[in-house]
Amino acid sequence: MMPLSLAPTGQVLKLIEIRGGMGVNKRLNALGLTPGTEVTIISNNDEGPIILAVKDSRLAVGRGLLHHIFVEPQEQTVCGAEAHTERFSHHRHHRGGRGRRLGRHRWES
Repeated sequence: MMPLSLAPTGQVLKLIEIRGGMGVNKRLNALGLTPGTEVTIISNNDEGPIILAVKDSRLAVGRGLLHHIFVEPQEQTVCGAEAHTERFSHHRHHRGGRGRRLGRHRWES
């Protein structure tokens, strides 16, 4: 078991425990980070929040919360962020002609 802050990018992890006060637990539970949940680190730069894939969504989690989340590596590994990015690439932002000038936009799926 290790803190999420030390986990490698692309590794599938199982959330084991949240060590923190009631505020930390409530915040992480609201984000869907509960014990037993599988997460994958998509992006982990040296500064700023990390990007996690949790179920069918992505979350940006600040470094302060990472030290409270303890995980275990799972057998499967995602080969870099590219494999997870493909799942989300079907949402494309499209701006067309007149909508651009008027500040309107629409989503294409």
